Amino acid sequence: MFKHGILKVAAATPKIIVGDVDFNQKEILKILNETKASAIVFPELTITGYSASDLFYQESFIDKAKNALKNIMEETTFKGIYILGAPLELYGILYNCAIIFQGNKILGVVPKHYLPNYHEFYEKRWFHTGFKTEIKSIQLFGEQVPFGYLIFEDEADGIRFGVEICQDVWAAYTPSDDMSLAGANLIFNLSASTERVNKPAVRKTLVLDHSRKQMTAYVYTSTGHFESTSEVVFSPHKLICCSGQLIAEDRTFLMESSVLVADVDLKAINYQKRMDSTYRDMHMLIQHEYAFVQFNMSESETFDFEHKVNSFPFLETHNPLDSFFEANQLQVYALMNRLESLPSSANKIVIGISGGLDSTLALLVSHQAMKKLNRSTKDIIAVTMPASATSSRSLKIAEELMLKLEVTSLKIKIKESVDLHLKSIQHNQIDVTFENAQARMRTMILMDLANKHGGFVLGTGDLSEIALGFMTYNGDQMSMYAINAGLPKTWIKALIEYHSNHEYQSIKDLLNEVLSSPISPELLKDQKTEEVIGRYDMNDFILYHHLECGADKDKIQWLLTYAFDTTKKEAKHYVDRFFKRFYEQQFKRQTLPEGPKILGISLSPRGQYRLPSDVKVK
Repeated sequence: MFKHGILKVAAATPKIIVGDVDFNQKEILKILNETKASAIVFPELTITGYSASDLFYQESFIDKAKNALKNIMEETTFKGIYILGAPLELYGILYNCAIIFQGNKILGVVPKHYLPNYHEFYEKRWFHTGFKTEIKSIQLFGEQVPFGYLIFEDEADGIRFGVEICQDVWAAYTPSDDMSLAGANLIFNLSASTERVNKPAVRKTLVLDHSRKQMTAYVYTSTGHFESTSEVVFSPHKLICCSGQLIAEDRTFLMESSVLVADVDLKAINYQKRMDSTYRDMHMLIQHEYAFVQFNMSESETFDFEHKVNSFPFLETHNPLDSFFEANQLQVYALMNRLESLPSSANKIVIGISGGLDSTLALLVSHQAMKKLNRSTKDIIAVTMPASATSSRSLKIAEELMLKLEVTSLKIKIKESVDLHLKSIQHNQIDVTFENAQARMRTMILMDLANKHGGFVLGTGDLSEIALGFMTYNGDQMSMYAINAGLPKTWIKALIEYHSNHEYQSIKDLLNEVLSSPISPELLKDQKTEEVIGRYDMNDFILYHHLECGADKDKIQWLLTYAFDTTKKEAKHYVDRFFKRFYEQQFKRQTLPEGPKILGISLSPRGQYRLPSDVKVK
């Protein structure tokens, strides 16, 4: 399956019998004809078994392995890419090879570069290295077939994959390092890795880091305990990693064949490569000249994801508590450093408290920072500024938060000031001017209080609001430090819940009130933000896939239908609205205050995101 740049890949560990080529052929065919992946890799020397030892000297054994390859190619009903490991004799010399097929056609052959000859490995006894080979093609099954330094490319769809074999990945400078610099975004590794205590962790780190530094998807498989156990046990470890992230893993010992399947986003990898200047600069280090073997990967009509598309892609799923701890540390120490850098005459925190999510998190971070600096929490000047649309519930939450956190609290009603201002400009309508006048009045009050009390205004707006431009220019858009600017709304909620279960358990009930309240700027009566701009979880999903993965409108619409079980029509509405707001509101981001980057995305005009305000994106 392949659609919108997402390719379904598989790593197989077939049940084999060492030396029984006929049995191994049948098992491989069975796996091939049942897989739903578009590309599948089998282990090193899977046709014969890696531990066939001196059988590799026997001509009949080598010929039988070669015939098995031909039989598999002719008999399989599988139309995708598959990669098999087998010994091939060329000009009287035996090579440990990966043979790459598509359907009933052979695409090319890649020999193993580095042959281990220490501890339990004796490959140089039988095989010759393919490192620096000058052979460009060979005769195989009556055809001239590419051989050696190869990258397999579907140019139209941006797929470029390379193949390396077992020990190759353990080298100081690996074939996949070279292939990734030459443009490969997907690497397959056929391995026969022996197992011992603690080696799985080392192997996992190795594969993960290769996918990270190479900016590739890396699909690794090993031959398993079906090999000879006379001296060692071989590992069934299978790993699928993508740009330093573990996508899927299996190292279970089973007495039957096993296949690990996952979906990898190659368009996202291409996007990351385009952004990375270090990757571009390293092109001069490419060691070999690669022949690009063309193939075509037909796009699927439908796509069945291996796992449900993550509705909250910003949030860490493997170790969320560690991520929350790290995010909190970044916020707290960023604010502490800002406080320490200011003169003592102007280092109090002035913050507007609404009883909503953003200001609550900013207040908790301020509270932690002051305590870590051994300063009084009274140096936090928290201000509620109710107007006509302020609900009694949010006002009560704000006041209780300030009371229980023992900060300096002020309550300044703004209705009369706003009415007077609107009267002065002869405006008497309930419209956007009415709404923005309240936001700007609150900002002016905070700024003047900062002057009066010797402090600075701490902004509370989050990354989601910044992306959508859901903020008043020179109102809540402006502050002297924007502590939440690196966190989307889904993270704001998650962190408040985290705090309620850890350092702030004493106000857990109050924080739960904040979490359960409707999100609203309360500039109009009964106003609900998500009725205006849509659900934040869906908007954050779009933001992530557009800026982190480089996804376009069509792809995001398609993903939304899987992540949220929504209709195509609703998905299109969400995407169109997001893109319109995102690109039209850039002018508000050009003058953003400073604030710490917490996740992989920042919209700071000084830090990560560069875009002119007058750009036109359709």
